[in-house]
Amino acid sequence: MFITRQADYAIRVVIYLANRYGKLVTANVIAEETKVPKSFLPRIISTLASRRIVVTEKGKRGGVKLARSPREISIYDVVDAIDGIPAMNVCIERDDVCPYTSFCKMHKIWLELQNYIEERLKKTTIADVVVNYGMGDT
Repeated sequence: MFITRQADYAIRVVIYLANRYGKLVTANVIAEETKVPKSFLPRIISTLASRRIVVTEKGKRGGVKLARSPREISIYDVVDAIDGIPAMNVCIERDDVCPYTSFCKMHKIWLELQNYIEERLKKTTIADVVVNYGMGDT
């Protein structure tokens, strides 16, 4: 169970934008400041925009900013937008992969862990994890 590098980059971008809440930031500045490769950024921004986590404005004075307060965006929201929520084990997502699911004690443990992780990600807002990461002025 791992989140992808793209989801990690998305979290980094959203934290960066939280540090500049309410301000438009260009994609070039975001890429430079967060060290997110420019090749990943358009897809990340597009996906986050489609989930209403960020908004984009085109034009000379355009850029990207958070769509709502950092207190209203959870880590779950960001990870789910990019990856979906990764499962602890495939048996959590599909009962048909294992004939022992109904009585397997590990299945119950995987399920408990899955539920804990999901709840923790839902309860943790971007505001809870805002940090400068040594990026430009905040």
